[in-house]
Amino acid sequence: MKKTVTLLLLLAMLLALLPSCAVGKADSVLTINETTDIDSEVFTYFLHDIYYAHSEYSDTQRIEYATSECLKYVAVNTRFAQLGEKLTPTEKAAVSSETNALWRLYGKYLTEIGVSKDTFFKIKQYEAYREKLRFALYDTDGSNPIPENYIKQYFTSNYVGIKYFYEELYTPVSESTLSAMSESDKTAYEAIKKNAEERYQTISGIANYVNSGVYTIDEAFMAITGEVSADISVSATVVGKNDSSFSPEFIEAVFKQSVGSAFIITNSDKSYLYFIERVDLLDPAYSFYQEYRKTCLAAVSESYFVNEINSWVQTYSAVRHLDAAKACLKNIKSVDRSQYVGTDRFVFKSLSAEK
Repeated sequence: MKKTVTLLLLLAMLLALLPSCAVGKADSVLTINETTDIDSEVFTYFLHDIYYAHSEYSDTQRIEYATSECLKYVAVNTRFAQLGEKLTPTEKAAVSSETNALWRLYGKYLTEIGVSKDTFFKIKQYEAYREKLRFALYDTDGSNPIPENYIKQYFTSNYVGIKYFYEELYTPVSESTLSAMSESDKTAYEAIKKNAEERYQTISGIANYVNSGVYTIDEAFMAITGEVSADISVSATVVGKNDSSFSPEFIEAVFKQSVGSAFIITNSDKSYLYFIERVDLLDPAYSFYQEYRKTCLAAVSESYFVNEINSWVQTYSAVRHLDAAKACLKNIKSVDRSQYVGTDRFVFKSLSAEK
């Protein structure tokens, strides 16, 4: 009996000496403020994000990053609830729709690294909470609104507005294809190229007429399209400095032009052209600012918002279960991501293209 009591006392002493990382649910990787457990699924999501975004990081740095992101995850979710914020039915539907769409594309990969669809939904919901809090802080009626002129200045510095007409002038063929043509086909092809060159020169002349004040831009578009109303064939859009919808050369060219100027962008063989007017981004006729305001507000407020979230995080402490964290990383490394189409270039943030 005495031996049994001695053993029990020794066991109690050993348990008391165990590090705090033994506290928490069996499947938790982090225990935050001694009350909130972060399971391996949430931790793995943030860990995989940094693992592929920064291959130069050490395993220790990756685990530290994921820990930091989990603290933000808890801090944002907690603050959202404390402020009594709610997602609207439309916002909830958007979170659900995006989760389903992304899961169809990348669900197999996420499942293999240990992230379920329910957890992925929680991550997308957290991102929605984060943006809702941003606007509660920095929008016009927020607690710390960003001045409107700051937002407009960012918009006009990072985007341009264009009104344009696109036309394919002809379809070029390779030298080998041309040499294999019959004489009659070559003659027909050369005639097409000649007509294309004449069309190009005509449109170039119209651009010059605009810039010299002979034509208004609307008259120019009507002269080019042959339409009674230029709106039938002419489009208006916004081009951002990092817009993936256009080539870097196109973006560079439109940013060099002044508002109100007419110009042409074409390729080396002049097989197509854009006839473009750079327009005033803030012209209410186009509603560009209303369309892009939220994106610009998010960009302008980002540094403030990061600092704000970091201030929330200061009140949280995390106890990490290192073996569990290492197991998550080991599992990520074991998965052949290349077998999943698109995962090599997709960071699972959002389906929405940045405006």
